[in-house]
Amino acid sequence: MELLNITFASILAMVANNADIEIDNPAQASKPRYEQVAKVSTYILPTISGAWRLDLPEKDPKQPACQEVYKFDRDDKMTGISGQEFSYGKYAYAPTDGLPALAIRTIYDNNAPDCSGKQIDQSGETLVAFVKLSKDERQMQWCGDPDGKKCDMTLYRIIP
Repeated sequence: MELLNITFASILAMVANNADIEIDNPAQASKPRYEQVAKVSTYILPTISGAWRLDLPEKDPKQPACQEVYKFDRDDKMTGISGQEFSYGKYAYAPTDGLPALAIRTIYDNNAPDCSGKQIDQSGETLVAFVKLSKDERQMQWCGDPDGKKCDMTLYRIIP
């Protein structure tokens, strides 16, 4: 059995450049080339991608405790659901000198009451928080400082 002179880096470069595999063995060079039938795309998901649940405490005995769900997609889009409120927007998640920063810009809010009974149109608003993830990445805290000392909200991963 003959060994081909192909490195992993050359394979990745060829996939990225949509090129044929170069073969250094002349006996292999005469074999027919095959047509590409599929295109491979790769991307890196932010650590926070997926759906997360925020449990809000019961403040009023007449108002049951409520949950908000935030979904962070791979294309930097975010959707949020709380009671009858539905919103979507764009987010950015980036490293800083401290904890990673999360910025959410709400593009649309249907201005319906959320699960706590509040009705606030958040369209055009931007939320910035610093994110502290648990070691197993199943809990995410939103903090007001890059050191993670003022963390007021804890979200739980629903869907990876």
